[in-house]
Amino acid sequence: MDDLMNQFDSFSPPLTSCNDSLETSHANFDYLPDGVKNFPVHVNEVPFHDEFPMDCSSFDLEDLRDLFKVDVSATLVLPREEMKIDNELSARHLAKAYAEAMEAEKKEIAKVIARRINEKFCPIGDVRERLLYHSFQPLNKQAENNYLHQEASKVFDEAFEAIYRMIPNGTFAHFRANMAILEALPYDAEVLHVVDFDMGDGVQWPSMITAIAQQQSLLHQHGVISQQMKLKLTSIKWEEDYERESSQWRFEETKNRFHDCAYSHGLKLKVKEIQLQDLVTEVKKMKKNSGGKREWVAFNCMHGLPHMGRRRSKTHVMQFLNMARDYLAYCANSKTSKNRGIITFGDGENWGKIRNLSCFGSFFESFMDHYQALLESIEWNFPKGLAQARIAMECLFVAPFVDSLALLEEWKEIKEFGDFQSGFGSLQGVGFSNESLMEAKVMVSEGASLYSVRIEGEYENEMVLEWRGSPLVRVYAWR
Repeated sequence: MDDLMNQFDSFSPPLTSCNDSLETSHANFDYLPDGVKNFPVHVNEVPFHDEFPMDCSSFDLEDLRDLFKVDVSATLVLPREEMKIDNELSARHLAKAYAEAMEAEKKEIAKVIARRINEKFCPIGDVRERLLYHSFQPLNKQAENNYLHQEASKVFDEAFEAIYRMIPNGTFAHFRANMAILEALPYDAEVLHVVDFDMGDGVQWPSMITAIAQQQSLLHQHGVISQQMKLKLTSIKWEEDYERESSQWRFEETKNRFHDCAYSHGLKLKVKEIQLQDLVTEVKKMKKNSGGKREWVAFNCMHGLPHMGRRRSKTHVMQFLNMARDYLAYCANSKTSKNRGIITFGDGENWGKIRNLSCFGSFFESFMDHYQALLESIEWNFPKGLAQARIAMECLFVAPFVDSLALLEEWKEIKEFGDFQSGFGSLQGVGFSNESLMEAKVMVSEGASLYSVRIEGEYENEMVLEWRGSPLVRVYAWR
């Protein structure tokens, strides 16, 4: 178990509660007093719900054995050892044949191939087999085969915490975006207003709240500011989420946790929720008031990260990003407004780098390769003795992204919008600091693991997390 814990620790930052002491990175503000130059701008801790363990030493991986008590053999036809079929090669051929049939609009042939894939593969095969199983499993949504997902859903909260801790995709995106915001934030801003596209359970923001509170306390102690900055968090409300009875309760719970964390550090915090269409009115208000109090706005959008368990429409993503872009462009050209802000975007699907969008076959192959790399990284981080718990996590946090029926709609959306960066020419990229890069490399144990981190982009405003050379997550920043 010690070996397992060491493996777990090497890919997750230490996790403590909001009130514990924090290891932080430091920005270089030469114009500030010596005692203030070292104020924390980032934290490595991610507070979770109180009922969850708060650090790696208390997170016993053996507990995961109880997460997924399903007799897999009772619901699946398992391959016999004497079978000589090369399943991996067969999986690639069937996937390619399906993509070619869809591209040629031979829907009946595609259905036959999809049915064959659905019959042939199961969730306990190799990576490619499991990927195809999850891709075509939606064909049997009303069948007993959906039993696996139903059972996994019973332990959603525990599986959510496990995947967020055990693979770095989510923490990488959250911490890099947070650090970009904190490094760009003017020290004399009166209000930091964060507009979050998809807050979910809010795991991105407790560390930010803590860091801002510590920063403001030091600035105030050294007389740099006369009063501490206020923090506003605005979450986009999604109607499809509120079809579930627990959604409003979850938002209120998340809101209360934010307030508790801010109160414990003496930070004034306001949290609210608005619908995406109402953000237009909100942005107009921000433009109107931009010449007054120094409100600095951070538009944050996370999309397609595994722990999110869902993919928002790219139409909605582009609406959000375009409104954010227009606001920053307005501030840049306004004679009365010196306030600007920042856009941070975490892309868990390599959207901006997909090429040859006119061809569904190429898109499908690229998409499958991306999620194969994700499944490989999950398997590599997960102890072999906990295979059933891993199956639960894959059902909950991979299957929704690779649904073959949804992929066709995904391709249509990507064809419609193309490269989402094409409309950002009026903005300037916010380069990631070397400190942020080094911190990310340490976080994923680059050199000792199969993960690597690098910076791309004309303005060095794009940080990429890779698994064996395959991009998993890209984080962008503009102003």
